[in-house]
Amino acid sequence: MLDKFALLSVPQGFDEPAGLDDNFRALSRKVHPDRFARGTPLERRRALEQTTALNDAYKTLKDPVRRAEHLLALRGVEGEVMMAPDFLEETLDDREKLLEAKESGQPLEALAQGVREKRDRTLAEVRALVNSGGELSRAAELLARMKYYARYLDEVEGRAAEI
Repeated sequence: MLDKFALLSVPQGFDEPAGLDDNFRALSRKVHPDRFARGTPLERRRALEQTTALNDAYKTLKDPVRRAEHLLALRGVEGEVMMAPDFLEETLDDREKLLEAKESGQPLEALAQGVREKRDRTLAEVRALVNSGGELSRAAELLARMKYYARYLDEVEGRAAEI
């Protein structure tokens, strides 16, 4: 597996690495396809592949959920996550409340704020688990919850869901 932290020459960690933006820009300038416009087809293809890999690594490390998922994958924790039944019930309840509020024309901000608070608590718990080397399978489940929170907030705030 490609270590995206190593690719961008930054230390592994839960929080956004210091120097990430600067390292990304410096490396991007070195391998940008425009620098190889007169190169051989192999050099142009390699520059495009390197630029694509750098862009993907940067996007991953800029996002706290993707960064944490990558850290877990580097530590051997990846794959399908089983969600706890109580969380699934909670999501159904949240969805029902959202549907009712939309149908009745009630403001959605209070519902969104409640989910933002859950998201923030969940991310803090993931941070603690990852930084302590705790139960990483639990951290993976919590990260799966983060995707639910993001989709919920996208819907409340009228944004298109990011895939």
